[in-house]
Amino acid sequence: MRVQEILASAQELDRPAGVDATTWDSRILLAHSVGHRNPLALDPLSEIPEAAAARFQMLWQERLSGVPVQHLVGEWDFFGRPFRVDARALVPRPETELLMETALAAAPCACRVIDLGTGSGILAVTWLLERPGSRAVALDASTDALALARENAARHGVGSRLDLLASDWTSTLLDGARFDLAISNPPYLAICESAGLSPTVRDHDPARALFAGEDGLDAVRRLLDGLPALLVRGAPFVFEIGAGQSRAVEHEIAQRRGWRFDRIVPDLAGIPRAVVASRA
Repeated sequence: MRVQEILASAQELDRPAGVDATTWDSRILLAHSVGHRNPLALDPLSEIPEAAAARFQMLWQERLSGVPVQHLVGEWDFFGRPFRVDARALVPRPETELLMETALAAAPCACRVIDLGTGSGILAVTWLLERPGSRAVALDASTDALALARENAARHGVGSRLDLLASDWTSTLLDGARFDLAISNPPYLAICESAGLSPTVRDHDPARALFAGEDGLDAVRRLLDGLPALLVRGAPFVFEIGAGQSRAVEHEIAQRRGWRFDRIVPDLAGIPRAVVASRA
């Protein structure tokens, strides 16, 4: 069969309620099935080998069941670089690239960085690649996520500059550690939001990386309470928040004497997304 015929037949299949599989997903999976990384490289009139077509059909059925396309491909680009992704950590999202850009601008000379809730390690690894003279500590409560972060650090050659620690936020850090920058993409969904999520997110992203209490701010509060003792004076804390949380987050920062609120950077949709606060 030709590329255009395979893609057309894929779009005719029924999608279960709530599954957000797209035409672009089908192109990604077909390109992956024939060994291309670039879906745009597919010629609509080219013939697809039978084995590759069968592999695509299997992957597309999994996508229609809700499995993220990123898990099916096994990697995803973040900040222009490929990272291993799977069910051990959150899939990289465009909003988190804004978080990375904001952190790089907020602390361009930071040499000692801490990444809290590192997941797949994309923030810590990207920082180390963008700032070759720096070192980082990356924390996560999940040892599975830390193993994934270690794989990504090794892939990009920064493992010697990255310390990975199992920790429930700042609870197990050694006394005396001081950092020039803290970055985090913490969980920020309220528990009640679970029912409204697509099966792709609800059933395949780790729940501990998604939900943070009744209002979605439990993790942010713990970080604001625990981080001041770990940062040098004036060091930024840059973290991601959800839609509609900006005023509540500003209030949480204002309540704590250890912090100064700096700004919140909106994402491309205009949603306040990347918070910058500084150690007072």
